[in-house]
Amino acid sequence: MKSFEPHPRAEDRKRSAVALIELLLTNKKPEVLPEHLGELIKILIGKITEADGKRNTRHWSNGALQCSDKNQLRHEHVYTRKRMIQALLKASPEESREILKDAIGCIVTADEHRRLSTFDKTHEGWERYRKAQLRVTNTETGKQIIEDTD
Repeated sequence: MKSFEPHPRAEDRKRSAVALIELLLTNKKPEVLPEHLGELIKILIGKITEADGKRNTRHWSNGALQCSDKNQLRHEHVYTRKRMIQALLKASPEESREILKDAIGCIVTADEHRRLSTFDKTHEGWERYRKAQLRVTNTETGKQIIEDTD
């Protein structure tokens, strides 16, 4: 069983990305294109979910835990970045920190990633994983966080 080990600077990395997102959101300038703002926020959300390392997340699907081919593993955003960005662009600075608590990464297989993407428009968060019938383990505690997918 894989065991999660936090990166020693993970919290610093997360604080830095959150601070940069807040800076971008509070200093909107008319000459800044919305697509550029969204792209930068997308990158920074990735920095939050990868703070411990791209493939070193607490949450792994059981399929990913059993996968022997590392090329088949994907870093997936439990709460889609697209919806998080949409919410952040409408949020107050205070609300942005609450939204960013949903920046959670989970390692899944390529096939599971495809299954999850079919629910991107209809479901969010762990509910997408339930709909895709994925079981997920917290590798820090060893406990399943999504057990019954029926």
